[in-house]
Amino acid sequence: MYAPINTTTIGGSVSSKADEKALVERLQRIPLFSGTTKKQRVALARLGKIVNWKDGNVGVTEGSKGVAFFLILDGAVEVTRNGQVLDQLRPGGFFGEVGLLTGAPRNATVTAIDASTLFVLGRPAFSAAVKSDPDIALRLMAAMAERQPANG
Repeated sequence: MYAPINTTTIGGSVSSKADEKALVERLQRIPLFSGTTKKQRVALARLGKIVNWKDGNVGVTEGSKGVAFFLILDGAVEVTRNGQVLDQLRPGGFFGEVGLLTGAPRNATVTAIDASTLFVLGRPAFSAAVKSDPDIALRLMAAMAERQPANG
């Protein structure tokens, strides 16, 4: 399934080359990042942080400003809108891609339903990556366009 990632550097970046490699592989499986090059995914992995959420922690609140992308490495979260459960996400699940790209308000609340470890890529770090390699933005726009339903 997924290569394990050592999450002992909570609040910091990925700690080893093996962990970085595993994270880069996970990013490749996410539609938004699948069209990026390995070099670009490595750069993004290095810019993100590893965080822990305790069971019950509300990590993202519906209506708040979208400022980051989240990838679940371990644990589980529940996604709700207007108090209604929409989904439960487990390792490999992700959310916040629209917020990462646009800063649009969150359309759901995300709460840990188990102790969870997540990779977080914030907008400032993402913006720095795009400024240093504008091709990242073009590849992400292409990925988003492919996911949109055809007009008409």
